[in-house]
Order: sequence, then C-alpha cells, then structure tokens
Amino acid sequence: MKLAIVVVYLVGEDDGPLLDLHLSQIRNCTKVPYEIYASANRLLPRFRERLDSDPNVRVCPCPPTELRGFREHSFYLEELIRIAIDDGATHVLMLNPDSFPVKEGWVREMADGLSDATVLSAVRRDETDDHKPHPSCLLFPREFYLRYGPRILMSDEEIASERGQAYQREFHVILDTCAGYGFKLYCEGLGWNALLRSNRAADHYVIGSVYGDLVFHLGGANRAAKIHMRERRMIEHSFGKRSTRALNRLMRMGAKVLPERARAFFRPYRGYVLAPGAQLALDASQRAFDSARRQLIQDPDSYFRYLRTGRRD
Repeated sequence: MKLAIVVVYLVGEDDGPLLDLHLSQIRNCTKVPYEIYASANRLLPRFRERLDSDPNVRVCPCPPTELRGFREHSFYLEELIRIAIDDGATHVLMLNPDSFPVKEGWVREMADGLSDATVLSAVRRDETDDHKPHPSCLLFPREFYLRYGPRILMSDEEIASERGQAYQREFHVILDTCAGYGFKLYCEGLGWNALLRSNRAADHYVIGSVYGDLVFHLGGANRAAKIHMRERRMIEHSFGKRSTRALNRLMRMGAKVLPERARAFFRPYRGYVLAPGAQLALDASQRAFDSARRQLIQDPDSYFRYLRTGRRD
C-alpha cells in the first residue's frame, strides 16, 4: 500500500495545538507507508513551517482560488487527489485538520472491506442527516478514481437532473463536499462502508465524535459560527425556511460590495444572525465546541477514552 492522505489545511491562528495533535495522531496510529499531501494556500506562515518540518508531509503547489467555504475546500481536494494519483498512490484518504485516527491499524481496517463492488470506506454523519461519504475521513483505491472519475461536488446540472433529484429524494444529503462522490456511487450502483458515530459518551450530538471506533472528528474547527444541522433547522423553523434562504441570498449578494472586513464578519453567519433564536443556538453550540476542544488539547488520551468507553479517569 502506498497511502496518500490529502488534507486542506485551513486552521485558525489559535489552532497550533490542534494541528500538532492531528499530525502526531496520524504518525502514531498509521502503520502503513504514507505521505500527507497538503494544501496550505491560506495557512499562516508559522503553521506552514510546521508542515514543512514534518518528513511525512508534502505541501503541494495548488493554484489559488477566490472560492470560499466548502467550495474552496473541494477545489483544493481535487488538486491534491490529482497530484497523489499522478504520484502513483494506491489509496487516497481524505482527512480534515480537525480529524485524525484514534486507533492503530485504522487504515488497514478501512481498506480490508473494499472490493470491486464496495469502493469506499468513509464517515457517514447520520446524526446530521447527511447520508453521504464525508471528507472528515474517506478512503478509496486508485482504481475507483481512474475508472469512474468521481468529482467532489455535484454540478448544477447533476443537481437539477432527474437522476440527481431522485438521489436527493432517496437519501438525506447535504450538497457540499463529497456529494459528488455519493452521487457517483448512486449512479454506478456501487456500495461503500459507512463509519458511523460510535461514541459511548458525548457532550454534543456531533461535536467531538468518534466514527467506527477508528477516527475522531472535532467538527467545525474552521467555522467561526458553530452551526450544524439541528441548529439550522431550529433557526429555519423559528424564522421560516424561505425567509432564511432569502436572507442568505441577500447576504451573499451584499457581500460582493461590502469591504473585506465586513465580509469577514458576516460570512460565517449569513442570514442566521437575523433569525429569532439564532444567537441562543450559536451560543450553545459554541460552548459545546469550546468544552470539547479544551478537553482534547489538555488531555487527548483521557478525552478519547471518555468518548470511546464512557468512563472518565
């Protein structure tokens, strides 16, 4: 096995300890030859230096993009996957900067379940009604990529197509990063192994999750607003889905003429800041994230043990 781990490193200025933990967990748990293919286009220089100093990391030259959010993430992932495949990687594995293994042998366990008919192993976040492969951990062999040519995002044409509409009706799917992979599997009649949330204990329904007892995902580390699906639905219920979507569209249109400082403030919140109850949801989610991050950084082994077994030290 020649494993390529592809990661888009977009981390905040206080996330040095999280980046170090991410790299050390990969190093300590991965017993097959691997190389991390990293995108660092907007990474702070001191974090770029950490990546450059790790012998298992290759920072890849990726063209810049004006895209943001999941579209930027998807753009860089496409570039990294292409480079890894051209390099001869036998398997490609996606991770996020806030996701990493918690168990030795994780890659072998994921790869052993693959076949011609079952072409992916990936996190599936049922807890957010997102029933597609998730980029916090997704493994596939090069043969799948070369034969089927999957794309990270569904195109507008695919989303509007009859088959695309059928896919969305049949599955709960958020049309963001890796929706295109899920749609490719659907169109080709291919299967995949889903890593489901396996926590024995938790302080939040999605923040601080372990999947398949193999991989941890903090969740939302790169988002200023810790909005997940339950919070979005609560906001939409109180404010009205159509009104919330209309406000989001207005915010996006306004962002084109606002100064960058104003855009940076409003971008993570979009129309949610105007919805009744939004601030309560934001505050509760932020508290859960801060608690999970603090436990993770202070004593990761103890926190993993708590999540995986339900026991505190």
